[in-house]
Order: sequence, then structure tokens, then C-alpha cells
Amino acid sequence: MKIGLITTLGTNLGDDLIRAGICHILKEVFSGQKIEFACVNKHKPYTVYPPWHPLRWAPRGQRILRRVLPKYGLSIFDRCDCIVQCGTPVIWPGCHKCEWAVPVWHEVVGRLSQKGIPVFNLGAGSCYPWKKQPESVTDEEDRAYLQKILGYCKITTVRDVLAHTLLKNLGYESPFIPCPALVAGRPYAGKPADDGFVVINYMEKGGHYDWEQNIDAAIWSASVVKLVQHIRKRHKVVFLCHDLKEHALASRMDPSIPCFLPKNLDQYFSFLAHAKAGICNRLHASVALAGIGIPTVAVGTDTRMKMVEAIGLPSFYVKDAFQEKVTDAFENIMNRRKSEYERLIALRERTWNQYVNIVKTCIASKE
Repeated sequence: MKIGLITTLGTNLGDDLIRAGICHILKEVFSGQKIEFACVNKHKPYTVYPPWHPLRWAPRGQRILRRVLPKYGLSIFDRCDCIVQCGTPVIWPGCHKCEWAVPVWHEVVGRLSQKGIPVFNLGAGSCYPWKKQPESVTDEEDRAYLQKILGYCKITTVRDVLAHTLLKNLGYESPFIPCPALVAGRPYAGKPADDGFVVINYMEKGGHYDWEQNIDAAIWSASVVKLVQHIRKRHKVVFLCHDLKEHALASRMDPSIPCFLPKNLDQYFSFLAHAKAGICNRLHASVALAGIGIPTVAVGTDTRMKMVEAIGLPSFYVKDAFQEKVTDAFENIMNRRKSEYERLIALRERTWNQYVNIVKTCIASKE
């Protein structure tokens, strides 16, 4: 069994968490079979072809090659039994312009879908500025792109309520299931750590992008300093970093606080097993912690926060994340930590069963 994965490689641990969750699910679906995963980095879309292929070294300059060669079926997905897009924002302003739309979706996945290869789009999300949330996709080119790729897929599941609404307005009723990253830590889950530490994950403006919302980095930084001061009165604090930039920011904010930058998911979950709660700008850090029963408060800049809301955790738009408000939310989850652990683990298991069952059903319907 060979499974093609459309994913992101070598960027940050958040993408690894999503992919790990999906791989756990697929191994369960195809238990008893030897599985090989073929990963394509969507940000290097011509890696969908093997190293010797002409489109790997002349992807943009050779229009004739791009028109002719994809038809010959020489991609690494051509030998796959199914293809999975690993949870990611699918709907955002200008999504039809994404670099993988033509080389991955239209030239390869669409062709294979027509041949009967099942395509699963698991954990699709939205990514719009928090203060500019649309009621529908109005850009005609975005609509056409989304309708086309959704048509390639045997099933698309969504991880946030806005994605569900936008796809419904396009005519697609997609199952609403929490992000697959929720099950990434399933093999590592333990018991709540009474003597553990509080995780702080800090990004400069509270998220990846400003989205022209005029977010003041200094205001959020000052709020985090106050939050850390409050939490340190009763708890040990550790900065959790997903990349080198976050490590540098955290080290400058307070050199006395340990900073942890895990190299892989084994280190990530071995470390987090000793946490008891957190405050996170990386929204997938919140999801991953929830998957091992650890509640967090999330602070972000865009509609990916709705992915955290979907698992019942508090989240704040960064410009509304005043220190007092975030502190109150943090103390609330700390007071309910034991019951939150039980709720989150139960939610993770329901999420696991939903994904496993939906993929099994789609595979069975292929026959």
C-alpha cells in the first residue's frame, strides 16, 4: 500500500503534527498492510515528480514541457493507491494563486482522480483576517479553483466552522471534524502532571501574519511579559518554540526562562508530557497539547483560531488579548484542569474514530 501525501516539509513542527496525525489514522485504516508514504512538499510542487524528471529542473521556463509531460503519468503519485492532502488552510483570499494549484492538483491529482484513485482532503481549514471574515467566497477565480479541487476529492473534511460555512455555500456539505493534529500525540498520552510546568509559545505579533490589521508587536510583547510574571508566582514556566525565530524572541524576552526547541515529534511530546497547561500563539501547539489532555489559551490573528474553538478551548484575537482577559481564561482552565484532561482525551478518541470510520467508508465505496 503506497499513499501519497500533499503536505509541508521542513517549515515548522505544526505541519509535522498534522501529518503525524493523518499517518496514525491511515495506519489504523490499513492495519495489517505494509504502508509506504510518498510525501510531496506543496511549497516545492515539482517534487511531485522524481529527481530525474525534466519538470524538476525546468518547471517554469518550459511551457511546452508543462503542457505535454504531465499527461504521461510519471509523477510519484502515479504509483500510489490513494492520495491525501494533510490538513491545511484550503480557503483564503487568493487561494487559486497557490503555487501547487496547477502542478500538483490540476496536472497530477485531477488526472489520477479521473482514473479512480481515491483522494482525501482531511482537515481542510480557512485562513482569513480575524476582522475580515467572509460569509461566502466571492472571488470567482477562488470559487472555480475550490470547486475544481473539491471535485477531485472523494471526501473533504473541515476543521473549523468558517470553512464548513464557506464550502456549504459552494454546494459542498463537508463533515466537520477537529484538526487531525489532535490525534498526533495519541501514542504518547499519559496522565496530568500535577508538578509540571506551564508552556508559553510566543510569536512576535501573535501569529504568522498581520493581515493589514495593524497589530502592534510591542503591545502583545508587553502583555506576554505580564502574563509570565503572573504565572511564575505559582508555576514553573517554559517557552515552547517551533522554530529558531521563536527561540530567539523568547530568549530575549526573559533569558532566565528555559526555552525548548524540539528537533522532532518524539522530543516534542516527551517534553510536553510534563506540562500542565499553556498559552500559545502557535495554534497547532494548542491542538497538539489538547490531544494529550493539556488545556491551553490560544491567541492568534486569523480564522485558524476557529480550529481551536472547535475543540472547546478559549482563544482571543491578539488585539483583544489584554493581559487581564488572558489571565482570567488561564486561571479558569487551571481550575478545571482535571476535568479538561478527561474531556480532551474523550474528544481526541471521538475524533480518531470519526477519521478512521470516514476513510474506511470511502475506501469500501471504491469497490
